[in-house]
Formats: sequence, structure tokens, C-alpha cells
Amino acid sequence: MNRPVKLRQPEERQRGGSPNDGSIVALTAIMLVPLVIGLAIVVDSGRVWAERAALQNAVEVTAASAASTWIRTSSVCPTSVLAYLTKDDATPSSHSCTTTGNSRAGTITVTATDASSLFFSSLLGRSSASINASTTVKIGSIGSLLGVWPVALCEKHPSIVAWRDSGFSLTTNYTITLQTGPQNCGSGVGGNWGVLDFNGGANSTSETINWVKNGYEAPLDVGNLVFGSPGGLTNSIGIDSMIGKTILIPLFDQATASGSNALYRISGFVRAVLLGTRLTGAAASRSLTVRFETTIVDRPSGSVGGGSNFGITSWAICAYDNKGVC
Repeated sequence: MNRPVKLRQPEERQRGGSPNDGSIVALTAIMLVPLVIGLAIVVDSGRVWAERAALQNAVEVTAASAASTWIRTSSVCPTSVLAYLTKDDATPSSHSCTTTGNSRAGTITVTATDASSLFFSSLLGRSSASINASTTVKIGSIGSLLGVWPVALCEKHPSIVAWRDSGFSLTTNYTITLQTGPQNCGSGVGGNWGVLDFNGGANSTSETINWVKNGYEAPLDVGNLVFGSPGGLTNSIGIDSMIGKTILIPLFDQATASGSNALYRISGFVRAVLLGTRLTGAAASRSLTVRFETTIVDRPSGSVGGGSNFGITSWAICAYDNKGVC
């Protein structure tokens, strides 16, 4: 009796193989291509972003230092300032420093470029990416200021006119009387000086003394209308305690009404050293003796923009990569 013959399966079948295995391997390889490309883009993009952030930070520091140096020395981006371009390990391959206007009213722009090496993307034929950064700083008159004195001076007084006309170079000591001079700033309010009331007409003597010694604690802006008194220069407000010290004097270009209803329109600010006082007797003999000085005010103590420059200059970043209003 013949027995059925049991056929042996091919070895591939016994091992669980499939004729589709080759197709799966090929498909997997194809799918890995965009994954690898995506990974390369992510890794290299992160590297480019980090290097650009370092370059932008270095450019910002350089531009800020360049603005301050330009105001103080009239020198545009000296070597000592450009050294900041390597801050935070930035390695710019080229840079530029350009200006508009002048060191009292202008802009200064610092730009830098570099090439960021690409690791994974180099496998695809791209070895580097160009990165750029720029910062523009605006320079101008102070438009808002902290710590000002509560005693304002008419901007049309001959001492202020001479100070401005000299380009802020005079070192003259001026004795300015309280009484109306040959040029005044109002038809209703007489006097070169006015004692301001930052509390809207409700100030106490102790408040005024505090403002005299420490300056007003809030920002005073060009264009503000402030109540004041044209006859308030007396020993009672503690001005004598400031002799020999630097003060920030608000200037006014218009004074209206009279007495305790007087309103002073702030037009700018000037820095001075108080050298002497005479606060007794008639208004024609009361006076303050001052010497004006230039200074630079950085934020947050002040802001750029406003009225004319009376020797106090400020600066602020106004644009990144040509985006911003300067």
C-alpha cells in the first residue's frame, strides 16, 4: 500500500519569510529620506537661530555704546566700541557703522553679518547660512525726565539763550533774578523763576522741600502744564541746602494766569550747579546763581523726544533690522 508523500516546504517559507520583504525595506528607506532632511533642517536651524541671537545681542550693545560715545566725544564707533561686536562669542565677518544728523540730534546704526556653518545640511550641498543683524539708536533732546527741581526757569532768559548759542560750551556763572527780565515767557505771569506745584495746587511746604532736595519722583514731560507761583522763591522751601549740588531745572516757554492760578508750560530741561542764592528782600533782588552743564540721561530716567535741546541729551534704540520708527 502506497503511503502519501509529504512534500517539504521551501526553506524561506519555513523561516516565515515573505516575497514582500524587499518592498518593505525599500519603502522604509524612502520614508527615512524626508525624516533625515527634516532633522537636518531642525538641527541646523536651531544653530543658526542661536548664532543670530548672539550676533543681534552684540550689535545692540555696540550700538548703545556707540551712541553714548558719539554724544560724549563726537567720535563715531571707535575701535574700543566695535570690540563689543564679539560679545557673547559672536564672530561677525563684516560690520558697518553709519550716522545721520549729529551727536545732539541724529541716529547711529550698527550692522553686522556672519556665516553660520551647517553640519547636516552640508550633506545636501549647503555648507553655511548667512546671518545679519542691525540696530539703530536715536539721539535727541530729553522729552521726559525724572528727578527735576520744582523751580522752573524761563527758556528765553538771556543766560539760556547764550548757553544754547554757544553750543553748550560756556562755563559762565549766571545770577538770575526773580524779577521779570528783558525777555520773559508770559504776559500774565511776571518773573524769570517760578516755583512749581506738582501736586496740582494742593502741595504742602514739606512736599516742596522734598522736591527741592530730591527732585520730583515722577516723570515730567515736555508740554506738561504745571501749577506754580511766580513769587515763591523764599528760604522756607530749603533751596539753600542745595548750594554746591547739581540740579535738573525744568524750563518753561509760556506762563499764564497769575498768583496761585499760574500755569507753566514745560518746554525743556537744563542741568546746572547751584552756586548761590539770595532769597530775601524785594523780588528785584532775589536771585539764584547757577552754572549750566551738559549731561547724558539714559532710560529709565528719561526719554528721547520733545522740545529743544538745552544740553541734556538722551538716546534710545528705535529700530531692529530696519524695523521701527526713528
